[in-house]
Amino acid sequence: MLNQRVKKVLNLSLPAALNSFLDMLQTLIDLIMVGRISPSAIASVGVSMQLIWGVYVFVSIFHIGTNALVSRFIGAKKIEDAGKVIFSISIVAFIFSLPVAVLGYLFSEKLFYLIGTSKDVAKLGGEYLGIVALTIPFLFLGGIYYSALSASGDTKTPLKIGIAGNIFNTIFDYILIFGHFGFPELGVKGAAIATALTNIFEVVVYLIILFSRKFNVYFNYEFSFDFVRRALKVGIPTGFERVITYSSYIVLVVLITEYGTYTLAGYQVGLRIEGLAFMPGIGFTIAAMALVGQNLGAKNYEEAEKSAITTMKVAAVFMGTLGILMIFVPDYLCMIFTSDKKTIEEAVIYLRIMGISQFPLAVVFVLSGSLRGAGATKSTLFINTSSLWLVRIVPAFILSAIFHNVLLIYLIITIETYFRAFVLWFVFKKGKWKKIEV
Repeated sequence: MLNQRVKKVLNLSLPAALNSFLDMLQTLIDLIMVGRISPSAIASVGVSMQLIWGVYVFVSIFHIGTNALVSRFIGAKKIEDAGKVIFSISIVAFIFSLPVAVLGYLFSEKLFYLIGTSKDVAKLGGEYLGIVALTIPFLFLGGIYYSALSASGDTKTPLKIGIAGNIFNTIFDYILIFGHFGFPELGVKGAAIATALTNIFEVVVYLIILFSRKFNVYFNYEFSFDFVRRALKVGIPTGFERVITYSSYIVLVVLITEYGTYTLAGYQVGLRIEGLAFMPGIGFTIAAMALVGQNLGAKNYEEAEKSAITTMKVAAVFMGTLGILMIFVPDYLCMIFTSDKKTIEEAVIYLRIMGISQFPLAVVFVLSGSLRGAGATKSTLFINTSSLWLVRIVPAFILSAIFHNVLLIYLIITIETYFRAFVLWFVFKKGKWKKIEV
């Protein structure tokens, strides 16, 4: 039974992890290509991507709620209800996304001036962001459909769509940025059009799948206010959690900026390398959400707990192994991103300390996902946000002000990760999440 459980965890999590990696790869390809134009071009696209990622704070409200309900209905063999959830949430999310898209388009360039970028970067960034903002409704829908298929136990189909999307984006980047095959050379505007077309392309593929009724889930064309209410009840706390979490990371960047350009650059390089460890973590989180939700829907409470624990153990092995690499060979990992000796030295400090925290970080990823899959999003909101601010940000701010040593900030981050993992484990083992109705 254990081997079957591990196999099921891997079958769900590995495609999801690869899909997350593809999202990162698509971003890197865009940046590499526009990087051949000018520094202003790469800065404008890079900042645009950060602003667009802010939209996913709102997307998470809908896709977490979708996951919780769809996985429960799949577990309970109520396929028609699962289809009703997807249809209903799609309509509400689409309506919600329209004003976000309009505001993003109208104020795209102003956002860059608000951040404090140069005029050149603001102009190029406004052009890029304005075009991509028009496809924000597709970002909302894509997130919901990805979540619905994953919740049904199908993470391979979204992976295939992600691969196709990456190929599509790369081809159109090459054609439109540099002007090949008779197309004009559009530069940053071409990169924006390629990204926008990719967003539309992926949602069209998802729609074909959901209309076909040949997969684990499909549309049921009956709108349910009750299902929307239940999904938002689960999703809204996650949205608040993402906003507060995002804010804490911004404060951390501000703190580290005080230590100079090399330290900040090393921190950014370290984050990108650590991001590779996040990929399996995200995959295991998605697996935990689906497995817990499905088993709770089937009233199999013991299997829900065992599946979560098995997922956590497998995730700890994967992320712990990457943590060992971060501790013992960080120099070689950093050389992939930069050849600057001082930047590498600063990045190595960050990676060696963060390597120690990869094991508890796996616990944080999986148990947070398990609790969300059970609908206990208020618990994850309270635990994750209070821990980040009270145990990480406030102590880091105080110690940095007193000792002015970036090493202490990194140590605080590690200590907070262990603390949060312990609290999540304590709450998980109490088992109250098994009784939550969604």
